[in-house]
Amino acid sequence: MNPQSGTDLCEFQRFITEKVNRGDVSLSPEEVLDEWRLLHPDPAELETETIAIQEALDDLENGDRGIAFDDFDGEFRARHNLPPKS
Repeated sequence: MNPQSGTDLCEFQRFITEKVNRGDVSLSPEEVLDEWRLLHPDPAELETETIAIQEALDDLENGDRGIAFDDFDGEFRARHNLPPKS
C-alpha cells in the first residue's frame, strides 16, 4: 500500500465516523462512498474529464454538431442487437 492510500483510508474512516456521530446514518455504504468521491475527486480522473470536455467544446467551435440522439440510439441498438425503441 502506498502512503497516500493509507492517508486516504484514514480520512475516509474519519468521514464515516463523523457521519455516524452526527446521526447521519440514512445512507447506504455505497451512497456514503459516492458522497466521499464527490467531495474528494481523483485528480487524474478530473484531468481526463476536463480534456474530454475541452475536446468536445473544440469540436463544437469547429462546426461539429455530432449526431442526433435518435440516430445514435438506432445505430447503437442495431450494433448491440437490441430491440428497436418503442
